[in-house]
Amino acid sequence: MTRTLSTAVSNLLDDELVKPLLAVKLPFPSGGTLRLWTGHGDITVDSETYSGAGQFLGISIVEESEEVKATGITLTLSGVPSTLLGSLITEEFQGMLVVVHLGFLGDSNAVTGSFKIFSGLADNVEIAETGTTSTVSMKVESRLILLEQSSSRRYTNEDQQTSHANDTSLRFVATLQDKEIIWGKA
Repeated sequence: MTRTLSTAVSNLLDDELVKPLLAVKLPFPSGGTLRLWTGHGDITVDSETYSGAGQFLGISIVEESEEVKATGITLTLSGVPSTLLGSLITEEFQGMLVVVHLGFLGDSNAVTGSFKIFSGLADNVEIAETGTTSTVSMKVESRLILLEQSSSRRYTNEDQQTSHANDTSLRFVATLQDKEIIWGKA
């Protein structure tokens, strides 16, 4: 995917000291949104506040290719107290949109530029408990994964009526099944 860097980000990359950050936005099905970044304290990315998770937040390598294929990442959050695991177990995360930003901190430790490096759909959550704390890993797949799923829709008038009641464009499909078509004769 081609990205255009803002002038602020381009100038930051020319500096001797570059302070990159990763910010993850994960909506909860119950209505809340978890926003974490790979530092300490709170920061603002795209007008939203992200809480620092420091070294407890891990993100696997974000792959890109010239091919049109679905790639994924793994988000890992370690040191999760056992008391918070209840919501992680009961919430249905699969299919929720996860967004990852790459940003840069300026001289005053404020985010001076950021851009989205990955967005995808949450797949499954794995929890590894170690007594008082746990490590939560979430697989996130690119939205291109939806292209690999087969459709349960049929090209029939009845199926078309379930989603578009006034559409009659497929009303003759059933008669085509036994239709004899003569090809190449006068």
